Amino acid sequence: MDDQILIIDDDDLPLPVSRQAGWKVMIVDDEPEVHRITKITLSKFEFDGKPIDFLHAYSAAEAKALLATTSDLALLLLDVVMEADDAGLEVVKFVRDELQNKMVRIVLRTGQPGQAPEDDVVTNYDINDYKDKTELTSQKLRTLLRASLRSYRDIRTLESNRQGLEKVIEASKGIFEQRALRQFVEGAQTQLSALLNLEDSQIYDVKHLAYEVRDQELEPLLSDEPPLRLNEAPVILRHAMTRGANVYDGNQMVLYCQNARHHLLFHIETFRPLNQMDTGLLSLFTENIIVALENIRLNEVIGDNQREIIYRIGELVETRSKESGLHVKRVALYTELFCQLLGMNEERCELIKRASPLHDIGKVGIPDAILHKPGKLTPEEWEIMKTHAQLGQDMLSGSDLALFQIGATIAGSHHEKWNGSGYPRGLRGEAIPLEGRIVALADVFDALGSDRCYKQAWPLDRVLELIETERGQHFDPQLVTLMLANLDKFLDIREQHKDIYIGAH
Repeated sequence: MDDQILIIDDDDLPLPVSRQAGWKVMIVDDEPEVHRITKITLSKFEFDGKPIDFLHAYSAAEAKALLATTSDLALLLLDVVMEADDAGLEVVKFVRDELQNKMVRIVLRTGQPGQAPEDDVVTNYDINDYKDKTELTSQKLRTLLRASLRSYRDIRTLESNRQGLEKVIEASKGIFEQRALRQFVEGAQTQLSALLNLEDSQIYDVKHLAYEVRDQELEPLLSDEPPLRLNEAPVILRHAMTRGANVYDGNQMVLYCQNARHHLLFHIETFRPLNQMDTGLLSLFTENIIVALENIRLNEVIGDNQREIIYRIGELVETRSKESGLHVKRVALYTELFCQLLGMNEERCELIKRASPLHDIGKVGIPDAILHKPGKLTPEEWEIMKTHAQLGQDMLSGSDLALFQIGATIAGSHHEKWNGSGYPRGLRGEAIPLEGRIVALADVFDALGSDRCYKQAWPLDRVLELIETERGQHFDPQLVTLMLANLDKFLDIREQHKDIYIGAH
């Protein structure tokens, strides 16, 4: 043979009986004896409590084929001279350039060092060590393996941490995109599950719950479970509350998140122990959850302020036209109920609800003599009164805010009628924007069924009789059906927000 077998076996080691999964080490050499002696020498070798799993190739071509289908290879013990003088060097190029595998450690072994000078090889090829086979006693071979596997392990750890940090960044983007608490909690739970699945080859079944802390109770979010009294909650939850911090305990953890408005606990249980990298990434992600939760709070404050301003504007308009300030609030709540019954998503329901108080904003442009006239309007005055719909739309149009865009649509279409006899454009049927059709029915239902300082409310049966009569004439038939089928919900809103006039009528 070309090379001498030059691993000096200074330990008499028996062949192994059985092995568990361990570090993958590939021997590439055209001499079967090199494979045999290397395997015998390392038969009882362990590193970090794991043995060696050997793979064997006897030519560069065979090695390339095996490398292309082998993942997580830790070490390549590679002969330089096989079917060609530079066969081993071609394998190095294949691994680093074509497979783009930068993690596997490569040790070149040669019995003919003159054919591949060490300086040239180490300079021009991405290898980790270069050994003359005559150097490798069994002890030196074990030392070489320990150094190589330690290097591979550390590179893998760095890569896992890099992937984990990428997942934290990606997960954080997912939660920072959420503006409502419910969607935020759903997104956070999804991303937490993803973070716990750090190895693509391992799928872990993750069980998690989220709670909001309210008055010594833990109210489950995204589930129908009843609230938990804090003193009856699982120990790990109480521990997190006491510490005011994350708690990690074996295969379960609680992430503790609190700001000025929300106090959340994420209780997560896995079916494997959490390792140090898991807890590090989850602690980092918790910091981002808290920042995102603060963004939710700020969005809620903006929404609350925006809603209050819109209600106040609506109340001012209604006060100017001698209507009740609570009328706009009831119309908003009826509108929200209609949107929910129609199956709109939460964000859309909230947006239309917020915009609905602007439906009569155009009345600010109607002269007081007409708006406050105690008697019946003349035909000319009525034509001026009808312009409030278009005036309202014109006031709100052109804004970049979705709220005002929907408000403009509602203001301009809530006096249209299903049969085309409404104003200002005489739209018919589904050509009338849905938001306008909803507010039209909500507005009339409330106006007829509520007391005013100048009139008494109609009896409920009379209100319903008119609405039924106007089905398909004034009102969208589907909306009438929804209202009548859910009348108790509409009446609950009216009762909870009713006007009280002392000595009126």
